[in-house]
Amino acid sequence: MIRYLIFFLILFSNNSISQLNDTLSEKSFTKKSTILSSILPGAGQVHNNSIRPIEIRNKLWWKLPIIYGGIGAACFQINYNNQEFKNVKKERISRLNGNPPLNFSLYSSDQLKIIQDQYRRLRDLSIISLLGVYLIQIIDANVEAHLFLFDISDNLSFQFKPIYQLGYQSIYFTTQISINVKI
Repeated sequence: MIRYLIFFLILFSNNSISQLNDTLSEKSFTKKSTILSSILPGAGQVHNNSIRPIEIRNKLWWKLPIIYGGIGAACFQINYNNQEFKNVKKERISRLNGNPPLNFSLYSSDQLKIIQDQYRRLRDLSIISLLGVYLIQIIDANVEAHLFLFDISDNLSFQFKPIYQLGYQSIYFTTQISINVKI
């Protein structure tokens, strides 16, 4: 009788593992923070301010001037380098059509080609820097949300829990006993 009882306990002690509701709300919070930051730069940082721990003294709005300053500086550089690129290109094309030099009289046509390429390169680097600032602020909002939701309380501990499972190797059924360490 005891053998049957042990067999049924082992057979029907299959523990199902599922996620807690807390995890889903944390995932949705970080996802919302990332999406907000993707739509409007800095919105994810403002959204993270709602879960900021009380012991952190500073508010998270101090990142907004840095984000918008970086985006504004990159946009200014894109505009400036694009205008200079167009001016040099216009002068070069004018010279190739046989017109006398207007704006860049100190430079030859070959030198204007080099200057035009430099402005094109600087414009492209400015576009890359704009994308870099935009991507960094999205990553910052996501990582910050994950770090604020990370459990750093003192009551973290080890819990040993035996699990009995029926497994099989080739044709024979065997009983497996494992110990899960929950941190």
